[in-house]
Amino acid sequence: MRAEMKKIMLFAAVLSLITFSACDYTVKKSASTTGELTVGVDEGISPVVQEEASEFMRLNNEAKVTLNIKTTKEVIADLNNGTYKSVVVGRDLTKEEADIFAANKIELKKSAFALDGIGVIVNPKNPLTKLNFNELKRIFTGEQKEWKDLDGDNKDVYTGKIKVFIARKNASVHDIFRERVLAGAEFGANDIICSTSSQMMREIKENVDAIGFISMAWITVSNDTLDESVKPLKIASVDPGTGAIGDYVGLHQGYIANKTYPLVTEAFIFSTDFSMNLSVGFSSFMSSYDGQRIVLKSGLVPVTQPVKIIQLN
Repeated sequence: MRAEMKKIMLFAAVLSLITFSACDYTVKKSASTTGELTVGVDEGISPVVQEEASEFMRLNNEAKVTLNIKTTKEVIADLNNGTYKSVVVGRDLTKEEADIFAANKIELKKSAFALDGIGVIVNPKNPLTKLNFNELKRIFTGEQKEWKDLDGDNKDVYTGKIKVFIARKNASVHDIFRERVLAGAEFGANDIICSTSSQMMREIKENVDAIGFISMAWITVSNDTLDESVKPLKIASVDPGTGAIGDYVGLHQGYIANKTYPLVTEAFIFSTDFSMNLSVGFSSFMSSYDGQRIVLKSGLVPVTQPVKIIQLN
């Protein structure tokens, strides 16, 4: 009951989420709002960036923004070689990537864009409601093969052979899930690789024994309303030192905002362009009041505007 009350309070807070103090984005006929621009976009967060581009072009009818959607590592490599001047990705640069930019003497401007969450999803016919990192690690490394063999509260809750789907290598969700949940271990040899998030959604919808993981951006209908054709599970982290299992937390905007959800990620805009042109204009829009409203509507959490969550006693 206590957990449900907490969820309701956060839900109410998110619905009335923010009173922005910033002024509305002002459309100016200038170099920052006219011309053509191609942006490299991480496929995992592409739905929200597509909404951003559409609204920016609606407000600035002399601007044309084209999005090239690829894996995270691909768009970062393209930024390094000059294919794009701006990219939007679902994670920060790795040390290796940052070192390459430094070695090439490329100056980068980094702007936080949104908080996202990686959801662990199953078919709605699966009665399971929660899994912890230990269980997830056994499932995604291929050690656990049958649903009935889960332990604790999940033992014998569901039967059938577990069918595991994973995001493709070089995608931000693939790398983050492997690092945080699998503690660097390899995914199972029989895990089925999905080349796109659309494929991940389709596979989970069509396979009753399926499990996978995906960005919150792909399963949000509007704000905190999720696509009911898949079911996100409550998940709990595990302390690597003591083995203690944390609280089971559901995938919800409020829990992403206060970072109690165990798989919160941060999306960034990276740019090599410091001049006043369309690249800067579009990046500025995504961080502005109007751009962050789109982030909120897409189920993610704004980071450049103040977020207030009120918990009642």
